[in-house]
Amino acid sequence: MRNFGSTRRKTLGPVAVMASLTLAASLATIGTAHAAVKVTVIGTVSCAKFPDSAPKTVTITPKKGTADSDEPPGEAKVEKYSVSLGGIPKGGTTGTAKVVCVDDDGDTNTYKVGNIPIKKPANGSLTVNLA
Repeated sequence: MRNFGSTRRKTLGPVAVMASLTLAASLATIGTAHAAVKVTVIGTVSCAKFPDSAPKTVTITPKKGTADSDEPPGEAKVEKYSVSLGGIPKGGTTGTAKVVCVDDDGDTNTYKVGNIPIKKPANGSLTVNLA
């Protein structure tokens, strides 16, 4: 049978404490990661209410989570967009979309769409069409 000297016992104590702290921190991180999800929102955005305007930017800001913006690629009155929202609670939240439209003269018009339900769908992306 081995005899652990006092030096060996002293080093095992701090090692055991560090191992248990590392395990606790890992479990806390895993628990936090499952509490929030990433949601990709896709759809179409329209500037039809502003003559000769096209969507310049689309920003969706959730009440809980991280906002994201997209700049649609074309100059049509209706364009496709995609944003990726992080930190969305598992149960979902609501958000506000802000759309900036630019006309042929470079003038901007902005409109907002509020109370958008944001929740991770079972499969794929969440579709929200903004008009």
